[in-house]
Amino acid sequence: MPTLRDDLQFRLVGALGAGLARALHATWRVRLIDPTGVRRKSERYDIPAIVAFWHRHLFTMLAHHRGFRVCVPVSEHRDGEFIAHVMERAGVASERGSTSHGGIGLLKGLLRRLEEGWSVAVTPDGPRGPRYSVQPGVALLARRSGLPVHPVGVAARPAWVFSSWDRFALPKPWARVAIVFGRPLVYADYSGTDGFCAALGREMGRVTHQAQQALRA
Repeated sequence: MPTLRDDLQFRLVGALGAGLARALHATWRVRLIDPTGVRRKSERYDIPAIVAFWHRHLFTMLAHHRGFRVCVPVSEHRDGEFIAHVMERAGVASERGSTSHGGIGLLKGLLRRLEEGWSVAVTPDGPRGPRYSVQPGVALLARRSGLPVHPVGVAARPAWVFSSWDRFALPKPWARVAIVFGRPLVYADYSGTDGFCAALGREMGRVTHQAQQALRA
C-alpha cells in the first residue's frame, strides 16, 4: 500500500514527465511512415490494433501518441507506478499486471481493452530485457486476440542515451524522429510461438533500420 509520500512522488513525477513529453515533442521534427495506414485508422477508432516497438523508445512513442486511444501494459512494481502516472497525465491508458508470474491477469485486461475498441502498444523486450529480444507475451496476445501485430521502428537524432539495460533513448530538443510501421504479422501464419517471435524480431529489426535510414534522407 503506497504511503501519502509515495502518492505525492508518483503524482509529481507524472506531471513532470507528461510536461516534458509535451515540451520536447513540440520541438521535434517527426517523420511518420505508415504504408498500411493502421495508425490513421486506429486514431479514428476504426479498428483496434496491436503495435510493438522496442522498450528504449517508450518515451518517444508516448510523446507522439498523447491522447491517442491506446493502452500500454505496465508492471506492478514501483517503477511501473511512476510510468503509469506519466501515461495518465499524458492521456495514455495503462493496464497494470505482472509480467513475471504468467501474466494471466494482464493478458485478460489487454484482451478486454481490445474488445472495447482500444489499441494496445507493447514492448516485446520489456520490462526487463534482454534488449531487442522478443518475449512470448506478445505472441500469446496475438494468438488469443486473433489480431495482427504491427511492428514499429523508431529512430531519433540527436538523443540522450542512458546506461540502462535497454539503452533508453530520449530525443533532444529539435531532434529528428522517424517512426516506421512495418508489415503486420498474424500468429496463425507461423509455426507456434517461437516462429512468430523470431519473425517479429526480424521485422522489428528491419523497420528500425528503415527508421534510421529515414533520418539520413
